[in-house]
Amino acid sequence: MTALEPAALRLLATLLRSRPATRAELRKLRARPDDADRLLDQLIRAGFIGEEDDGRLSYRSPDRVVEEQARGLADLVGLLPELSREWRQGTGDRTTLDVELVHGHEEQWRAWARHAALTPPRAPLNLYPSLDVLGDLIVPELPEVTRPYPDGMGNARAILPASVVVTAEDRRIVDGMVAAGMRVRLARHVATWLYSDPEVLCALPVVWGEHPPTSIMICHDPAVRALAAAYAEGVWISALPYRQPRPEWPDVLRMLALGLSDRAIATAHGTSQRTVERRIAEAMAHYGVGTRFELGMTWSAKQVDEG
Repeated sequence: MTALEPAALRLLATLLRSRPATRAELRKLRARPDDADRLLDQLIRAGFIGEEDDGRLSYRSPDRVVEEQARGLADLVGLLPELSREWRQGTGDRTTLDVELVHGHEEQWRAWARHAALTPPRAPLNLYPSLDVLGDLIVPELPEVTRPYPDGMGNARAILPASVVVTAEDRRIVDGMVAAGMRVRLARHVATWLYSDPEVLCALPVVWGEHPPTSIMICHDPAVRALAAAYAEGVWISALPYRQPRPEWPDVLRMLALGLSDRAIATAHGTSQRTVERRIAEAMAHYGVGTRFELGMTWSAKQVDEG
């Protein structure tokens, strides 16, 4: 928001009446002040006037400009508690750990937006033990939340247990995360919710393993950030990439490697258990092995070679 001199506001009133098309026409106005060009620059920075590359001036509705500035001020006021907390942390003796407690699922999501407005996320990694909250609260708002970031959520990652991505509705939620630019992996087990962005902040549940967490701790301390990142990266490395399920044997083997039963894989694919068994038989024939154990060893070795 740009502060305007009283002379600039008087010039704005003149411009809105006369609407000169260029600076040259402005200079011909009798009512213009001597420093009209400088004042015009103020009005351009404030958004009341536009100036094209060819020098032509354009005019915006003052109602629209003031509304936009008021909205920007409201956003800044919303950040005031967070900015004040950072001020106190910077001016006081740091004898306590920099931790913010947030209670309630919606407040936690809003807290993420506040922190992201102050310091944009760089490489966030989320651990979700279930799809709770994701489908109802987070995924529907991802397109709006990621709009300010030119690269979307290209650096964002998420880990889910393979056992919770089974039905078509489950896959719709995860596909919404992928559509927002997140990379998703499926793990055999996810012990707790956790948020890690090593260069920015981390968030831990007050009660380890509770999901969705009733309360979380947001921490900026470098040591705690590093510990959270080390734990989260370990889970990420052991997980496998999520893909939209296809009733083909490569995807069947991927889900089988995560510990899912033939019946669970069939449910995830919307097909029969017999079809899954047939895909496994096709894979055994493809790799020339006689047991599922040999198939798992051979397929795992192939993934390592390709990775």
